[in-house]
Amino acid sequence: MLRNPNRKPIYFTIIIDLKGSRTNFVDQEATNSFISYFVRKLNAEFIMDIGESTFQQKDGDSIMIVLQEGMEALVYRIYQFCNSLYYRSEFQEVAVTKMIPGKHIAFYFSIGIGTVDTNINQLNNVDVVNGSSISRATEGIMLVKRIVANQVPTPQFSFKKSPFKLLINTTSELNTQPSADAITGLFYLLYEKILNTKSKRFGYALLYPERQISNIDLAHELAEKYKMSSFNVDYSDPIQRSQVSSKVSVMLAPVKKEPVLLIQNAIVNGLLNIKEELVQQL
Repeated sequence: MLRNPNRKPIYFTIIIDLKGSRTNFVDQEATNSFISYFVRKLNAEFIMDIGESTFQQKDGDSIMIVLQEGMEALVYRIYQFCNSLYYRSEFQEVAVTKMIPGKHIAFYFSIGIGTVDTNINQLNNVDVVNGSSISRATEGIMLVKRIVANQVPTPQFSFKKSPFKLLINTTSELNTQPSADAITGLFYLLYEKILNTKSKRFGYALLYPERQISNIDLAHELAEKYKMSSFNVDYSDPIQRSQVSSKVSVMLAPVKKEPVLLIQNAIVNGLLNIKEELVQQL
């Protein structure tokens, strides 16, 4: 089938919404300050990849970016980075200074795939840009909130372990998007079933993006920066060093194996396939 050369391009809109911004944070100023910090970290990490697009603060407690066609692989990398950043000591320390004591920080993460109606020069204007990609991302935030709250009897996956509760939305008619649900399922498999313990998620976060670090140094970092008592040993003792190194090897074995790489590749390829499916509908 020949494609329409005048078709609209497909965009990937990501909205990251702060969970409990009104109940978990000291006040609106604290929320704004924290979201601004998060935006700066995202833009600094992806400045070389996102072209004219940038992460923007939206409605005080959300972050939005509209990725142009051809940036499909960034969707997975952004989600991976967010989960990695969450477990870094700096991120947690900044959050704690803004939050009510005893509260925990979490997010909703929605990906809307579709078209954009406004001029490409307005992609960074969150108050103006519109189109199905943006509306689907917005709808996705509302739906994932209901899924997490167990208010929606649907097969969508409820992300409980990952701090970023994810949903991919490709249609306004909910429950009729098998391709998107399949990709959500792959995210779920990786972040909820394989990275199913806190230590695995910490280790995975610290290894992003393929960071070169020895087992001993990683164990020491987990003990010192992240207060994980099981890694708090006498590092001058060769026997304890050997034991803790083996513990790290066992902990990270699932995230270093080929199945994880296959899942990552399947997610990116799946997003490309979703784009192609939507292209055929234009």
